[in-house]
Amino acid sequence: MSHRSGDHTPIVKVELKRADAAELIASNLALSGAPLVKALGAASKRVLTNAVIRRFSDKAVLMQQGEAGLSLFFVLAGDVRLFARRDTDSAELGVVHAGAVLGEAEVLAGEGGRRCSAVAQSQVDVVELPRAALLIDGKLSAALVGVLEEVKKGRMKALDEMSDFLNRW
Repeated sequence: MSHRSGDHTPIVKVELKRADAAELIASNLALSGAPLVKALGAASKRVLTNAVIRRFSDKAVLMQQGEAGLSLFFVLAGDVRLFARRDTDSAELGVVHAGAVLGEAEVLAGEGGRRCSAVAQSQVDVVELPRAALLIDGKLSAALVGVLEEVKKGRMKALDEMSDFLNRW
């Protein structure tokens, strides 16, 4: 498009900036008070500054049970439905919301495939945190292990209860 002398067409300049997970979380009271962020403590800025923010559309699969994965997902916005298979049983483990984590079992174990599947129930924004970024001196902090163990225990209980229920039929 050429501009002639006297042409007063406004020019709009747009600057794109990569979203900074640390800034985004710090500016949201609910997210900044989440158990994961509290457990990261002083390391949260270091861990979150280089984290990858990912957006999933409605019904998109965030992770599939059995696939390789050693990262933790921290939900920033949206709802995610969790499912797991045990033997021939398939069970819903519940829905997680902003401030929750996914992938805790793999991060705790440091190996293996995903323990459950996760499907977006709306547009979902997450921060993906590789296990390596969560390590301090080669290991997970006791506070982080405590938070992730609590989440894992709740998910295992839900799977046990649903599996028991299905086996009664």
